[in-house]
Amino acid sequence: MAWLWEPHLALGKLSMVVGDPGLGKSTLTAALAAHVTNSRDWPDGTSCPQGDVLMVNAEDDPADTIRPRLDAAGADVQRVHLLDDVVDSHLHRARTFKLADVEVLDEFIERNSAVKLVIIDPLSAYLAGVDTHKDADVRGLLAPITQMAAARGVAVVAISHLNKSKAAAIYRSTGSLAFVAAARSAYLLARSDDADDKRLLLPIKNNLGPDGAGVAYWLRSTDARIPYVEWCNEPVQLTADDVLSVGTGSSDDRSATDDCADWLRTVLSGGGAKASELMKQADGYGFSAKVLRRARERVGVKTVKTGVREGWVWSL
Repeated sequence: MAWLWEPHLALGKLSMVVGDPGLGKSTLTAALAAHVTNSRDWPDGTSCPQGDVLMVNAEDDPADTIRPRLDAAGADVQRVHLLDDVVDSHLHRARTFKLADVEVLDEFIERNSAVKLVIIDPLSAYLAGVDTHKDADVRGLLAPITQMAAARGVAVVAISHLNKSKAAAIYRSTGSLAFVAAARSAYLLARSDDADDKRLLLPIKNNLGPDGAGVAYWLRSTDARIPYVEWCNEPVQLTADDVLSVGTGSSDDRSATDDCADWLRTVLSGGGAKASELMKQADGYGFSAKVLRRARERVGVKTVKTGVREGWVWSL
């Protein structure tokens, strides 16, 4: 396995950082860019390969926000590239980039083989025309991205927001669970209880590396009030579920039925879905038929037969 930051961010894979607005996720991405463009060791002492960074950012202005943050982080800005509009070959004019424009990313990386990191911030800004609550639609959208990352050997880090549910951390990313399922690692960005300007980066899932501790950093500011990251040396033993205060006890108190019920609420929040497809997805997530049945009863799922070919549909 090749790593950008072992064991957190792998080269050739999609990773996610999920958090509430206003916590400084874009400041974190500037710090990631600084490490990669300078081959600066990560805060835990692991090495970082040097390379270029391609930033796809819909929320921040390049001149008055992105560039100052990169400078404050100490990034080599000659190695940072920004993707804004793309040229539509059919309309013969520029339009906003969409995640479906994978060939644009692929062609850019083919021309700029030094790229090691692609940052998509935020993911939700590039999902036009996609029902983000339908697992099949999301999987179809993300599959080309993950294939491109693997083929080019680049790490893709997507930034996402939290939804308003009270579920376990793995179900808290906005939209379908398929987003987190497609990512090989996913991290929660949260404010520390210790101080208002301290942030925690906690693993939600990691399919490639060992279960490990999270990391913490301080949000500092330059004299011009430009934020930047100052890493903390000590590891963080809290879990993402601890910080989100899931349930009435620790995350170990949760049952498979609890997790399955949370998943059903999330996946059905955007409307009905075919029972056959849900059963297939549940099996893929490790939920047994018995657990799925109990979760369905707990959530109060309605079942309707829509026709011989369509089969049964579940809805809230």
